[in-house]
Amino acid sequence: MAVTGVRLSVGWREAAARPVNSASAAFFRIAFGVAMLVNVLLYLPYLVDEYYVATSFHFSYAWFTFAQPLPGAAMQVVYVVQGVLAVLVALGLWYRWAIAGFFVLHTYVFLIDSTFFQNHEYLISLVSFFMIFMPLNRRWALDARRRSVLASPTVPVWVVWLIRFQFGIVYFYGGVAKLNADWLQGEPLRMWLHARTDLRLIGPLFEHEPVVWFMTYGALVLDLTVVWFLLHRRTRVAAFVVATCFHLLNAYLFGLYVFPWLMIAATTIYFAPDWPERAWSFARNQMRSPGSSPVASSSVTRADQTGAWPARISQPLTVFLAVWTIVQVVLPLRHYLIPGSPNWTEEGHRFAWHMKLRDKQGTGAFYLTSDDRTWEVPASDYLSWEQEFRMYGHPERLARFAHHLSDEHNGAEVRVETWISLNGREPAPLVDPEVDLSSVPLVGWGNADWILPLEVPLRGD
Repeated sequence: MAVTGVRLSVGWREAAARPVNSASAAFFRIAFGVAMLVNVLLYLPYLVDEYYVATSFHFSYAWFTFAQPLPGAAMQVVYVVQGVLAVLVALGLWYRWAIAGFFVLHTYVFLIDSTFFQNHEYLISLVSFFMIFMPLNRRWALDARRRSVLASPTVPVWVVWLIRFQFGIVYFYGGVAKLNADWLQGEPLRMWLHARTDLRLIGPLFEHEPVVWFMTYGALVLDLTVVWFLLHRRTRVAAFVVATCFHLLNAYLFGLYVFPWLMIAATTIYFAPDWPERAWSFARNQMRSPGSSPVASSSVTRADQTGAWPARISQPLTVFLAVWTIVQVVLPLRHYLIPGSPNWTEEGHRFAWHMKLRDKQGTGAFYLTSDDRTWEVPASDYLSWEQEFRMYGHPERLARFAHHLSDEHNGAEVRVETWISLNGREPAPLVDPEVDLSSVPLVGWGNADWILPLEVPLRGD
């Protein structure tokens, strides 16, 4: 049995090392670098100042409280450097250092304040991390021009499949997350569509219930199945077209920063690895004059592949790929072990690809008690309007801010009254107003008993 296990391990390591055309991987590197430059430019200079400079308190993540914004214009410099590194990644110049530096700076900014959590920012950190270990500067890269020994028309197949796997996780778990009672009843998408009926051409369609149901279940089915269709040659083009239309519609309706464009570019990784060469040859043939000889695509031969890469991937890389796969598969499922809806409690909501699933509106008030005196402290004295808006519907942030207020007022007890509406429900209290939130732990592994259950039904139920 042990011998069989070893042979199986060796077989997988040899399969993962098989060379394939590097064109699609090189295209991904270029597209990622360009998308990251655009992402940086979207934040400079105003959002950087609003998010990290103009506010004195930040909702840091558990275990990462050391991640604090730099003073003054230094945060602007951090973003400028990120933009420069993104350009270097796209050019394939000093690639390893550039992508490593980009990962560090992007993840640092990401960890400063959970208020501004976006799934695509989390995805960028994940992708930029494993790109450090990928030989993506061997083709269409200035590194390969500077050092011809680096140039290679192939990459090990694990490079392509890891990118496919990571973006497949985003699609699939985005669909799994939609398998909840509210989404299956059309909310909150119905609310959002009804608020956009003034859009030109398509806006009036959103007043009709069949359109709402089609988009609700269409998004669910697409997320759950698109990867499987992309993996099959006969359905690949149709699946890519549908996915592209889906992302373009999301960009038009919701903006979503750079996420739709990054997903469109990344979805091309599901095509055959030589697709950029074939597309370029096709385009050149279309532009040639009639009667001229067609341009043949440059395919990678077996001779080109021989000796380019080791016959099998290393043991450490094998362990890394196995651990990475397990974590990415298991982590988004953790909320199933916690009672209550993660859209209400927020427990297990982050890092699980729960995208555009909830609409939370609400208000709250913080009451401090010390020496037999109770008084209210306005959260706006410490927070920006966006931080305050995103705090009231998030129990962990309420508790974190309560701890901060207690520290600011010599250990005073802090209680919070909240009224939160989820997906159009009537407002209801989110946390127990009798509990001193400055005394509750900020890191929990299960359901916090001070979070009140959601008992208000959807309107119309």
